Amino acid sequence: MLCPRDGTPLVSPADSGKSVFSRNGIFHCPTCAGLALNSNAASSKICSEKLESMHDGFKDEGTKTEICCPFCDSDMKVRDFAFRKIDGSLTELIEIDGCTKCSSFWFDSGELQRLSPPIEGRHENSKSEARALAVVLDLLFHLPYVML
Repeated sequence: MLCPRDGTPLVSPADSGKSVFSRNGIFHCPTCAGLALNSNAASSKICSEKLESMHDGFKDEGTKTEICCPFCDSDMKVRDFAFRKIDGSLTELIEIDGCTKCSSFWFDSGELQRLSPPIEGRHENSKSEARALAVVLDLLFHLPYVML
């Protein structure tokens, strides 16, 4: 599988050596630190169910984008999402690319960076950045979301 942004081969969850990647079925790009998720690749029932639910919002809604799904090569659409925090407020909007056919999603690293605390040297090491962003995703999947 290739990164839909730059064509770099994606690192599989098993090859990442990190449980947060395998639990959530996260493939990552070692170049741009983007994250690809697929509900069938997730071992976490919470993550799998959340991705399946989010996928429904891409079947008939969203704006067509220029990237193709790294899992099935179908067209992807983009939508804005916010996650509801425990205090009831919403996170900043995150633009998520979703596949119109399978329950797969692409998260550009910049979208998740806005939700994660700054990490020293983040742009110098995309592997560390992808790991930090995967932890943010892991936390988000435990919160309800709002499609806008």
